[in-house]
Amino acid sequence: MIKNILIFFLLFKVIFGQDLTAYEVMDRVYSIPKPKTSIMEIRLEITRKKRDKEKTKVREFTRYEKYYEKGKYRSKSMARFNKPNVVKGTGLLSWSQRNGQTDQWFFLPKLKTAKKVKGKEKSKSFLNTDFIYEDLESRRPGIDSLISIGTEFVNGKKCRTIMAWPKNQSSYFARKLWVDTQNWQITKVEYYKSESNKEKTLILSDFIDINGFTTPGKMLMDMGNGNKTLMQITSYEPDIGLNDEIFSKSYLIKK
Repeated sequence: MIKNILIFFLLFKVIFGQDLTAYEVMDRVYSIPKPKTSIMEIRLEITRKKRDKEKTKVREFTRYEKYYEKGKYRSKSMARFNKPNVVKGTGLLSWSQRNGQTDQWFFLPKLKTAKKVKGKEKSKSFLNTDFIYEDLESRRPGIDSLISIGTEFVNGKKCRTIMAWPKNQSSYFARKLWVDTQNWQITKVEYYKSESNKEKTLILSDFIDINGFTTPGKMLMDMGNGNKTLMQITSYEPDIGLNDEIFSKSYLIKK
């Protein structure tokens, strides 16, 4: 009887993540199965508030992504804007290295060439949204100092709360993350400019599950002053099969 009780207690701790360190929690987050390739159709809604009035602009783009089992790069992605005509053809190419660093190139049709995003430019807004270039990078375990600060409920779901301080150059002083202990998905992120100065909040919701692969269907970046950007996935196709050419700088500049 005592043995059964101990086994139950250990299983309970594992299921609810109480025995895991902050690093182990984030390892579980990044160990969630990902498709080798995927295509997403994404709708952007950029809302600006001025004098109690709101104005929303809509953008639509396609995002291609591919993961690699070996080599210098862990993954590559390419975003190509389709609508409206004012941004049509604009693209962002990202190569995520296994060491946690990310190389990015930005393309505007009027420039006719790809421009590499330098480290000091990663704090700039991505196409006038509330996402900066750094927000679009994939942060791998090891590039942040982590500490677990407790457990909270978000929309009725139990989450582990983690503080993350970047070890290298970053636009942020720290991030606070909420991780769902049932599916190990990040459901909320707060971004801090200093210890007591929160800049914005990212809410991830409406998760889509296809063929065992899960991704947030909505990502809302809220600045807290009425300005916000909603990134909504309207179509998700995992393991679709993509040629490496799509993730090249030459392909980025194609109209």
